[in-house]
Formats: sequence, C-alpha cells, structure tokens
Amino acid sequence: MLRVKFLLMCLITLGATSDAQNLTLTLQEDLSSKLPTGTAFTARDSTGIVYHGHIVAQPARRFLRRGSMRLVFDDPVVPVRNEGVFRAGNKMRLLKLGASLAAAKLADDAVDGTIGATKARYVGLAASATLMIFQKGGEARLHKGDTVEVEPRRGLLGITPSP
Repeated sequence: MLRVKFLLMCLITLGATSDAQNLTLTLQEDLSSKLPTGTAFTARDSTGIVYHGHIVAQPARRFLRRGSMRLVFDDPVVPVRNEGVFRAGNKMRLLKLGASLAAAKLADDAVDGTIGATKARYVGLAASATLMIFQKGGEARLHKGDTVEVEPRRGLLGITPSP
C-alpha cells in the first residue's frame, strides 16, 4: 500500500511539472547584458497575451569574463532554461584568447634576435598577459523575435505551497 501511495505521488508531481504546461514567449525588443539592471522588456505568447518584466544584467568584465543577464518577469511566469540566466558563448572568448597568444608569439619572435631567446620569452609573456587583462568577455544578447520558454508559477497551477 505504501508503494502505491508513493507511485501515485510521483505521478502527480511529474504531471504537475510536465513540459506540456510550458509557455513559449517571443521577445518584443532586443536585450543585452550591456543594458542597465532594471531595464523593462515585454514578451508575447502565441495567444497574444503580453508579459512584462525587467532584466538583471551583469556586463562583461576584464580577464575575458562573460556577461550575463537574468530575465525577471513581473507577471506570474518564470524562465525554464538555467533559471533564466543567459550568458554569452565561449566562441569569441576562445578566439580572443587565441589571438592574444598569437600576438605574444609575434612579439617574442620580433625581439628574439636583438635581445636573445631567453629575454624574448618574457616579452612574449608580458604581451600575452597585457592583452588578456585588457580584453573583455562577450556580452549576452537576445534579439527581438527570439523565443523564451517559461512555466507558470506554482500558485497558478492550483498547487498551494506548503508552509
């Protein structure tokens, strides 16, 4: 009897959190992690209902750190993907890292004949460190027309949170 109750509870829980209840919203404006925190945005679902919200942004920083933004809806929905955090990709970050190492190799080769091979390594190391310090990571971006998958908050499903 205990197993039947447990399986029944599992089925009810899985049914309440199934993907069939997720909404797909289309953004109505461009968003970026460069925008200030609190910037308002709107998104529309397939039935035409407009949802309002704001972003919490973390711009890209030095040492190739990526920017990120979190979508916070004022209406009763929450983002599904990674709890609503969008980050910039690693592609540009890896390209910038490779370019700084290539520039360090070029600096090393340029001074190799004049100051010697041992000292030229330090010049290359300094050039690489300087380029990595002053380059920023990529900014997170969402464009107008991009879709975001969200789910209704628990209170709307007829499930009341337990005390």
